[in-house]
Amino acid sequence: MEIFQLKQFQAVAELEHMTRAAERLNLAQPALSRTIRNLENELGVPLFDRDGRRMRLNENGRILLRYTRQILASLQDARAEIDARKTGPESRIQLCVHSATALLPQLLADFLAVRPEVRFEITQRIFGETEQPSYDMLIDSLVGDEVLPRNSCLLLREDVVLAAAADHPLTRLESVRLSDVRSVPFVSLRRDRPWAKIIQNACNEVNFSPRVVAESDNPITLCDFVRCGVGVCFLPSRTGLPPQTDGIALLHLQDFAHVRQLYLHWRYSAYLPPHIAAFRDFSVRWFASLAPSDRPQT
Repeated sequence: MEIFQLKQFQAVAELEHMTRAAERLNLAQPALSRTIRNLENELGVPLFDRDGRRMRLNENGRILLRYTRQILASLQDARAEIDARKTGPESRIQLCVHSATALLPQLLADFLAVRPEVRFEITQRIFGETEQPSYDMLIDSLVGDEVLPRNSCLLLREDVVLAAAADHPLTRLESVRLSDVRSVPFVSLRRDRPWAKIIQNACNEVNFSPRVVAESDNPITLCDFVRCGVGVCFLPSRTGLPPQTDGIALLHLQDFAHVRQLYLHWRYSAYLPPHIAAFRDFSVRWFASLAPSDRPQT
């Protein structure tokens, strides 16, 4: 069993689709199919249940995938630790940011004030399932009480609230309910953005369909739309607005109780380079110290 076989198997197992896995690996599909057949022949068991062109990872495949992830993570850790001993640790962090982008500049400024030797490479693009971003750490979010991924730590839990212009008629209500906003124009992040998908799922749960009049792929532009009165939108209560934002009120919806978990994920398994461990620990303390100055109105 070779390392390249395990890497190819992992792609097929995670996507359960030979063509998309071949695209991710930049391989010809027949070569990838041959690798999977050879693995199954070596182990003497099928790794997938096949129904025509459909593939589903079976229990044998799930066992191999679990150990494959451990093996590849350990090899990655070994390379990182050996490189650190050979040349000294490279103080570079490839950071992928999918959530809380408005707070990113201040977070990095505060960290670099105490660790000026670290260099960041930031990626904020959302990747498709056949793409594999290269990163050391990822800031992302979940809604509800979903279990965090392995190698992750919680940064913040925050309510999902309604953002409206400070002079919007909704701000004069003692309490706001979904029935008050059924005919109100909404603005939203573009539908392929994770936050938009999260909000859509939450709305589906309560049979609510916001009347969206404008979409953007930029959270800053979205807040500008709200401030100018184009529409209201759903935001996380503490990280949804850029710092020093004026002209926007955050309102609790009485019948829309959702919580967002913001978390930090790192790709390493056992060995975590010192500068990356330092950024992890600093980030946990930094988010814990956020002043609740943007706490929503009730």
